[in-house]
Amino acid sequence: MESARAYLKASNTEAGDWFGFDVSVSGDTLAVGSLEDSNATGVNSNQADNSATDSGAVYVFTRTINVWSQQAYLKASNTETNDGFGLALSLSGDTLVVGADSERSNATGVNGNQGDNSSTAAGAAYVFTRTGVTWSQQAYLKASNTEAFDTFGSNVGVSGDMIVVGATGKIVTL
Repeated sequence: MESARAYLKASNTEAGDWFGFDVSVSGDTLAVGSLEDSNATGVNSNQADNSATDSGAVYVFTRTINVWSQQAYLKASNTETNDGFGLALSLSGDTLVVGADSERSNATGVNGNQGDNSSTAAGAAYVFTRTGVTWSQQAYLKASNTEAFDTFGSNVGVSGDMIVVGATGKIVTL
């Protein structure tokens, strides 16, 4: 059986976007992270406004009978310049976790206030799920003890109903 080969590009390709910074595959679905500049938020929104430099995005591709096509364009619900959304991602079945290690909200826990940007590079993780062919954001995750420069979301993983999020900037003194 010959494998399906494809050359995939972002739907809004531009120089400096770092398409493919991180990738994750699960079955016939591929998620690709990019450091693109769109100011869009949410799922499949306007990709043309490049006023949020290095905010990041994730492109989801699916394969049907050896043909790949883009299924979704995902952005953070609180897109801002230099957030790095998509520089870490993990896909398992219909669940995708996306890290944004430079996101600045001072929120804690699950689905907190995304508007308080007083913690530089605190980081966040976003959970998206797919129903049929439709993706939607299910959760906005922050550390329980959010602090500036924690870089929560610098690494993410998902397996079944378990999600793990790394914070490489967190310094623990014992």
